Amino acid sequence: MSGRFIDRVEPLLRLVPTVPKPKVALSMSSRLLWTFLALTAYMVLSITPLYGVNVAQAAPLFNPLIAVIFASQSGTMAELGIGPIIIAGIIMELLAFSDIMNIDMEDPNDQMRFNAFTKLVAVIIAFGEGAIMIAAGQLGVITPSLAFIVWLQLVFGAVIVILLDDMVSKGWGIGSGISLFILISIIRTVFWDTFSPIIPPGQVLPLGVVPAIAVGSYVAAVDHTLAALSSIIYRIGYPSLVGLVATLVLGGLVLYVELMEVSIPMVLTQYGGYKISYPFKVMYVSVLPIIFTAYTVALIYNGLYFLATTYNAHASNALLNAIACVHQISLNGQLTTAPCTSSLLYFLQSTPLQLTPQFVVVHIVLYALLSVVYAYLWVNLAGMGPEDQAKTIAESGWHIPGFRSSTRVIARYLERYINALTLTSGLIAGVVAALGDVMGVFGTGIGLILLVEIVIQYYSLAMQEQLFEMYPMLKRFAGKL
Repeated sequence: MSGRFIDRVEPLLRLVPTVPKPKVALSMSSRLLWTFLALTAYMVLSITPLYGVNVAQAAPLFNPLIAVIFASQSGTMAELGIGPIIIAGIIMELLAFSDIMNIDMEDPNDQMRFNAFTKLVAVIIAFGEGAIMIAAGQLGVITPSLAFIVWLQLVFGAVIVILLDDMVSKGWGIGSGISLFILISIIRTVFWDTFSPIIPPGQVLPLGVVPAIAVGSYVAAVDHTLAALSSIIYRIGYPSLVGLVATLVLGGLVLYVELMEVSIPMVLTQYGGYKISYPFKVMYVSVLPIIFTAYTVALIYNGLYFLATTYNAHASNALLNAIACVHQISLNGQLTTAPCTSSLLYFLQSTPLQLTPQFVVVHIVLYALLSVVYAYLWVNLAGMGPEDQAKTIAESGWHIPGFRSSTRVIARYLERYINALTLTSGLIAGVVAALGDVMGVFGTGIGLILLVEIVIQYYSLAMQEQLFEMYPMLKRFAGKL
């Protein structure tokens, strides 16, 4: 055990800032207060501009889709959002499940080291990500003298978010900081797209759909023309009526699918053949595959866009034209740079300025295929495959009626279910995310899935806490299971 890597780096892990667990279990009201304070601190970071950065020139983190997932706010202390935490968590989970780190997750000491190591990796990622953003011009033009100061601000904001997540997750708050920050980020985006009274440059109607409908209706009543009102139906680059309807419809569909389960009958022989139904969610792999998909597409798009603007700025190379081509188009009376509709770059956009039927088809197919591929990879790497599930069931003393109580037999039986659920969940996540891009869903399609999942999670936690407060002995019993 002494030769393990995590044991050798333990002295370094002690230097990682952390939040201690509460000495006694806090009441529901106290946890709600700490949750509110953590949320307030994050909101303060998300509205505090970075010194030395022109907020108007700052671009979203990679693209608006990734910005929503990472709860990032452009040009603020929350520019990196929870990105470093999510990336570090994924890396550490893969290392742990693949036994590369040789960690016993049932050992409290190993759990503490694992969590500390995850935070250390998150801080390292924040250092690197902040430097890359500045070097790539993601925050606009920054003078060399201010670059170091901006970099320190990005890292400082990321460390505060890491500690806030640590505080909420260790029992001071409710749920996890990651879920909390994603939830408030998506809700704020949806609320802003629905009710914002701000009129964007070059527009005559407010940004929010509800104020835009009110102004459009007033113009229609005064000028007896429906031009302004009809323009709200679908606005490229801005919230629209189609986006609002799609948000409600897809949100209801995602909620319905999230609550769907496939139950497999099980028997516990040692207690007289007690029967239960072992549930598997239809959204078996949740949103992780589509997060990987969006991240992959965003990285490829940024690379090709750099290639187009740097080496093919005049669209003179025929080969590059088919891969990465940009041109000037008129949008709302202003010239702007956009990918050529005939190039691969065009189909990798999240929200195109020129919507074509080809984009709709290719975008949906691309997201669906990548999401399914990542779903299968994640299931096999993260300990969610048939063998892993069968091992858990067999060790618990359960078996499938009519089959031998063997891990191999149970795995063979579960294989068809898990493979089908992996395909279904990956496909649903990919299609919903792509439709969100095409139809202008508020908060993006991925954000909508996350919103529904987190709301269900917090609802379950609230019901559980209420039950534990009514029956304290039940909490003690659950803690021993």
